[in-house]
Amino acid sequence: MANNKLKFKERFYHLAQKYYKTTDLGKLSVSQIDKLTTWVTNTNCDTKARQQGRKYSGNTYKKLKGIFN
Repeated sequence: MANNKLKFKERFYHLAQKYYKTTDLGKLSVSQIDKLTTWVTNTNCDTKARQQGRKYSGNTYKKLKGIFN
């Protein structure tokens, strides 16, 4: 678990530097910190659920299923 915390911390500071040009978290607004947290942990703070990306839309999956089945 400690290894994951270090990875999250490194990723957090990396994204803060990349998008907001600072690693001082005291200078960031609450919404900016929320965005960073969402990006790093891949969770949404409002829904407490993991975000799942889809490579294809649902219709594409139906077409692929029809082709390969």
